[in-house]
Amino acid sequence: MTPWIDIVRDPLPGRRGKPRTSGLTMVIDTGLAPGTVRDIVESAGDWIDYWKFGFGTSALYSLDVLRSKMDVLSTSGIVPYPGGTLFEIALHQGNADRLLEKARELGFKCIEISDGTIEMDAPIRRKWIREAKRRGFLVLTETGKKRAGLTMSVEQYATQLAEDLACGADYAILEGRESGRNVGFYRSDGSILEEEIGRLMERLPSPDRVIWEAPQKSQQEFFLRKLGVNVNLGNIPATEVIALEALRRGLRSDTLRLVLEPDGRSHSPLMAGIQF
Repeated sequence: MTPWIDIVRDPLPGRRGKPRTSGLTMVIDTGLAPGTVRDIVESAGDWIDYWKFGFGTSALYSLDVLRSKMDVLSTSGIVPYPGGTLFEIALHQGNADRLLEKARELGFKCIEISDGTIEMDAPIRRKWIREAKRRGFLVLTETGKKRAGLTMSVEQYATQLAEDLACGADYAILEGRESGRNVGFYRSDGSILEEEIGRLMERLPSPDRVIWEAPQKSQQEFFLRKLGVNVNLGNIPATEVIALEALRRGLRSDTLRLVLEPDGRSHSPLMAGIQF
């Protein structure tokens, strides 16, 4: 219960609470200490659903440090998982099977399958999605390359997203890296290729099962405007979860103005999921 509960309502209504299957917030952790993770979870855990140990960082922690972080997250209802780059390295080195075994041993219940850096043909991608599902993992896949620019056509993005979900992936992620710059649908200044992303949105088979990596506020606002307060957003810096939640609810000027007339007076609030 918040101290303002009887005084202030969310200007943008309809935000879902936990447990939720849409409106997900996925955090990227690029090397936070266990104490910092504990503090963030204490203050913002209600608004975090997935916690990604970015790229290969989890390979640099001692077992005690990794388990300490995992314990904090798991006991708070947050799903931790190792970044897709770690899987790509293991696959490249012929150890993908052993990585899944070790992930289970360490207590991970979620795996990311990606080919942002390596090349992986469709049958291999399907094989590892199915194998991870067979072993009981939640499976996130990532579409897009960690190279400058839009390296795939909109049609190729749409096709791979649909194939991943049909193959058993729980959610499909759109690549945006931790910077949100000069990758995928983002220009070097972080602005969005709106026409292309609009075409992709029209082709999505299951929008609620897509997570948009959107580390920058302007990107988050764009997706909230297009897909509503319960859009799935990822690669959110851990220290900015509360700021994003305020944006989702209209508790921030950037989205509060969406429910105000030009003269600053209120009009009918916008419901979750409606394009505005």
